[in-house]
Amino acid sequence: MGVIRLPRLGETMEEARVVLWLRNPGERFARGDVLLEVETDKTVVEVPALADGVLARQLVGPGETVALGQPIAETEWEAGEGSAAEAEQATEAEDTRSTAFDAAGLGVAAGGQVAASPRARRMARDAGLDLTSVAGTGRHGRVSGEDVAALLRRVEAPATALHVRRRSPTGSVTGMPLVLLHGLFDTARGWRDLPERLARAGHPVLVPDLPGHGRSAAGNGTLEGAEEAVLRVLPEGPVGLVGHSLGAVLAARLAPRLGGRLDRLVLIAPPGLGPRMDAEFLDIMANAHTTAALARALARLGPGAGPWSEEALEAELRRLGPAREGMAALGQELARNGVQQADIAPLLEGLRAPVTAVFGLEDPIIDWRDCASLPPQAAIHLLRGVGHLPHAARPDLLAGLILGRAARTG
Repeated sequence: MGVIRLPRLGETMEEARVVLWLRNPGERFARGDVLLEVETDKTVVEVPALADGVLARQLVGPGETVALGQPIAETEWEAGEGSAAEAEQATEAEDTRSTAFDAAGLGVAAGGQVAASPRARRMARDAGLDLTSVAGTGRHGRVSGEDVAALLRRVEAPATALHVRRRSPTGSVTGMPLVLLHGLFDTARGWRDLPERLARAGHPVLVPDLPGHGRSAAGNGTLEGAEEAVLRVLPEGPVGLVGHSLGAVLAARLAPRLGGRLDRLVLIAPPGLGPRMDAEFLDIMANAHTTAALARALARLGPGAGPWSEEALEAELRRLGPAREGMAALGQELARNGVQQADIAPLLEGLRAPVTAVFGLEDPIIDWRDCASLPPQAAIHLLRGVGHLPHAARPDLLAGLILGRAARTG
């Protein structure tokens, strides 16, 4: 049995608050998989695994504050990897590699390699970025994950206006790129570990923050504007589109425009197929300014949405605050006073690519019976005991459906 410690995720970081665990006890993870999200004094960041293993026990829960280097979980490492991983954690926590740094002094370690944290190397690899182009702000010029993120924001923002998270296959590329579009009031992080699951299956994965969400610039508050912004970040050649809620509407709007390039279309809890949508959820999310109000809205999402601590709710309110107006405008494009405004059914007629639609039978926001509006060739999956977040409640099943694997639903 080994331990996972809170690594240094920023040059000035001394502690962090746990926001959300993405791996549960008993679940296996691979090196580079995101285990949890924590909030530092600057932002919410991911804590990746440094080796393959199985999560045995979470030692801290959402809302708890953890000191740098403090154990946060117990794990069963894969054979031969535990000591190396724990040694790397200790190195991260202390933020020293004196032998390598002293040999260079300018961010280049002994042997000519750039001195960088494991997180920075993973982020650079996922983005196809040469680490020598990143200016390190750490001790002796060491490159941190925040350094890589800052450069990616500068490079991506002028060209696309969308912040895009990328996940490269852990092995050889065996499939076409998959683009995951999140729902209203959410961010790319809302997909939890689904991008990592798809990347392990050989697919490059792109996960943008939609306009006005997460780290992306605010759009004009229209579906048309959001559609154009997403179109600009799509890769060349065949591509698969996966959308949840608002993202499903955008994916459906983009599908006919891609023509033969569209390899597959997966719609999760899609609006635009029926007459009604939960007005209470949209209204609370657009106007909640207390943790109690926000908790009531999030509870309507169903399994996979929580639990939420008071500290996590406060962090979510801070995230929503500056972008709420733009998000609400997009919400009005989806539904007004509970009446849906979009109609995606005609867009799906005649698509040559396979269409898969997934609904939770316990979803109070979208009525699963709207699936009757889908074209006859669409594959429909209705999940018992699942609400508005099928990908959070049943990530293994959703990964299989996206990858086209046969799977039992229910």
